[in-house]
Amino acid sequence: MKALLLTFTLLAASLLAFPSSGLAQTSQPDAIYFIFDASGSMWQKLKDDVFKIAVAKQVLQEFIAGDFEGYELAFRAYGHRREGDCRDSELVVPFEAPSVAVKQLQAFMESVNPTGKTPIHYSLVQALNDFGNRKGNIILISDGEETCDADPCELVRAWQNKNVNLKVHVVGLGLEEKARQAMKCISEAAGTEYYDAGSAAELADGLKKIKKKSVHAPVILVGKDKFGQKLKIEGTLRQNGHERFTITSNGRYRVEAGEYVLLAGVKTRNGNLYQPVSKKVTVAEIGETVIELQVVRPPSVKAKFLQQGKEVRGAHVTAYQNGQEAFSFRWMDETFADPGNYEFRSKPNAENHLSVTATVEHGKRTEVVFKLVHTVHANFKMVASGSGIWFRENYQLWQDGTKKYNVHAHNGARVLPGTYDLRLTNALTPYTAKSIVVTEAPEQSFEIEVPVGHFTIRYQNSDGTPAADKRCFVAPGADGGRRHYKNSGQKYPVVPGTYNVEGWGGTYDRVVFEIEAGKDIEVILIEKP
Repeated sequence: MKALLLTFTLLAASLLAFPSSGLAQTSQPDAIYFIFDASGSMWQKLKDDVFKIAVAKQVLQEFIAGDFEGYELAFRAYGHRREGDCRDSELVVPFEAPSVAVKQLQAFMESVNPTGKTPIHYSLVQALNDFGNRKGNIILISDGEETCDADPCELVRAWQNKNVNLKVHVVGLGLEEKARQAMKCISEAAGTEYYDAGSAAELADGLKKIKKKSVHAPVILVGKDKFGQKLKIEGTLRQNGHERFTITSNGRYRVEAGEYVLLAGVKTRNGNLYQPVSKKVTVAEIGETVIELQVVRPPSVKAKFLQQGKEVRGAHVTAYQNGQEAFSFRWMDETFADPGNYEFRSKPNAENHLSVTATVEHGKRTEVVFKLVHTVHANFKMVASGSGIWFRENYQLWQDGTKKYNVHAHNGARVLPGTYDLRLTNALTPYTAKSIVVTEAPEQSFEIEVPVGHFTIRYQNSDGTPAADKRCFVAPGADGGRRHYKNSGQKYPVVPGTYNVEGWGGTYDRVVFEIEAGKDIEVILIEKP
């Protein structure tokens, strides 16, 4: 008889291995691993005249819809693709959060069609590989024994001898005596209890009992200050002086039932727990355990940025102690910090490299005030005379022969009020607008007209007929110079002067042309005969 193998892998034990110094080791959540046997024998019926595959689908889908928050889920199937293949075993759903894995598993269960053999031994070996460094439990639900000339009982016994951190629980689904003994052997080798099921209700009951032993009830941590206001806290549950579990107040955690000492508090931006509080707690086996803890609110820091006495938008703030970075925070946030003396630095713009010293004290809110040098936001737009074509390259502001600012053509720049020369550094349209006055107004816009002429390149065949438009190469001067791609048929502005253009492909004579301000010309590239 072939088998249905349903494997649930639980990693509750992984939480037991947290090092004593780790307060945020949540990278390896608990995991539940399913292996589904879709072998041909699943088309047999149970005593209530219902197909085994139908019972398994119904019970499994109802079971996984339960509360598995805090666990990863994975699903392996075998015997579902090919007849007679003892390697027909596939990881259908890799380890995922329940919200993702359950949907994928349900979709697979809708389409699975029992087909092949029952490679229990091979699937268990693959499951161990899938676990990686995880620890946990395996639950097998089987309608028969191994059919691929291998001994899963001996495999599990070898795991025990090698201290493999996996437990195997077994539920037999409609088994005859010979198969029942084979599956009980696996449970005995693993040191777990065997369950027998002859109906959907008995299968669901067996899974429920195993889940009760293997899946820990959720723990919720709630932190409050002396006024009853909620605070995000974190810490550890300890037993016999050793850290067992790391928890925070923004999640649900699967914790082994028992007596613990909770040590928790608010974490400051320095990365330390502020005056952590200790409390004895009992984690129940069934139902949620809600732990409420009154903690001390740490001192806080808030930044304010002033310009000409008015509060303005700020920038990221970094706190230093003894020249070393202690913590940083966003300018709009109020953050908790360890007491002490700090230098707070911020750089809202090029003209403001700000530094303020302040003392953070127990039980107090510290406001760090940055006074900005007065700057204004200025936008500049340089356009071609006659056509209004916008030169979208970035500009430069110069003052007393020195470049002061790079100015984004779209976003502008924050600058000091003053008188500047605005430079356009386009290779074909270099231009400087003199004596641009930026006033004290907070927002300013300038549009400067650049005196230019315009040219349009046309291609012409050797017989005088128009040729198709294509790219060409334009450079300043009568010969040489850095060349720039342009498209023929389009109108381009350039400052007055001499230019030369070469056609595409080397089959056109180079043409030198002059541009005058306010004039539009066409430049003809004639194909060589």
